[in-house]
Amino acid sequence: MRKTTWILGHLLPFASGTLVLRDLAVPRFFGAAINTSFLFADEKYTQLAQTQFSIFTPEIEMKWGEIEPIQNQFNFTGADKLVQLAESVQAKIRGHNFLWETHLPPWINESLSATELDRALKHHIEVIMDRYRGKIYAYDVVNEPISDTPNATFRETIWTHKLGEESVAKALTYARQADPVPKLYINDYDIEGINAKSNSLYEVAKSLKKDGVPLDAIGFQAHITLGQVPSTFRENLQRFVDLDLDVAITELDINMRGPPNATALAQQAEDYHSVVSTCMSIERCVSVTIWGISDDHSWIPDGSVLPWDGNKEPKPAFFAIADAFRGN
Repeated sequence: MRKTTWILGHLLPFASGTLVLRDLAVPRFFGAAINTSFLFADEKYTQLAQTQFSIFTPEIEMKWGEIEPIQNQFNFTGADKLVQLAESVQAKIRGHNFLWETHLPPWINESLSATELDRALKHHIEVIMDRYRGKIYAYDVVNEPISDTPNATFRETIWTHKLGEESVAKALTYARQADPVPKLYINDYDIEGINAKSNSLYEVAKSLKKDGVPLDAIGFQAHITLGQVPSTFRENLQRFVDLDLDVAITELDINMRGPPNATALAQQAEDYHSVVSTCMSIERCVSVTIWGISDDHSWIPDGSVLPWDGNKEPKPAFFAIADAFRGN
C-alpha cells in the first residue's frame, strides 16, 4: 500500500506542496549538500534549498583546495554565501572537511616536511573555525580515512605518510582546541553495513575514545546502489552509538545506475525509506543529509540518485522519506 501511495504522490501535480521534510524530521535534521554556484542562478533549486532542509553541507566550498588554494590565502566567498543562506532560513551548517587526501591544493605536497605539514593543518583548521565560530554546528574533521584494501586500516595518503596514523587524532585535537562547541566527525563511505571496512573504523573509533581524543560522531555517507541497503545497517549504527558517539547519514543517494522506470523508482523509494527509518530508530542518529537536491545537479549525472528529478519535481523517494520521518 505505501509503495502505491509513493507512486501516486509522484504522479499527482503539486502533491508535495504541503510536505516540508525539514519539519517532519524534527527533532532530527534533514539536510542537503549545497553547491553555491547554483544558488540564485537556479530558482527552483534555491527554493527547495530554502524550504526543505534544516542543515546544509557545502558540497565543495570548504574543501581545502577551494578555501585555501594558496598557502595562507583564504577564499571564503562560497562558504560565506552558504552561511548567509543558513542564517536566513534558520538552518545549520555541517563543515566539510579538513583532513582528506582529495581536493588538496598544489602547495600541499610531498616536498613539505612533517613539521610544515602539521603546522599547515593546524593553521588551516584554526583559521576556518575561528571565522565561523558560532555558525557551524558540526565538522567532518576527517574524511574517508579508512582503506578499501582488506586487512588495512588507514588509507595511504600524504597525511599518513608524513604524520603517521596520528594525523587523525591530531586533526580532531586541533579542531577541539580551535572551538570546543561544534560536533567533530569522522566521515566515510562503504561503512553502512558490518564489513571489513566498518570493522576497521569501529576499532579506530574505539581506540580514539579510549585515548581521550575528541571524537563526537561518525558520518555514514550512504552512497548506496539501488536495492542494496545493507541488512546490518541498524546493528552497525548501534555499535558506534554504544561507543558513546552520535551517528548521522551524511551523503545519502540511491544510484539506479541507469534511466528511471517505474520499477526502479519504486525500489529507490523503498531504499530511501529504509535508510531514513533506520536512522529514526536510533535515538542518537541526529540527521539525514542527501548529497545534492535534484538529479540535474548531482555528482552522479546518470544515476537518477536524488529525491527530486531534473525538473525539481518530487519522485516517489520524496514521499517515502516523508513517510519514514512520520514513522510510517
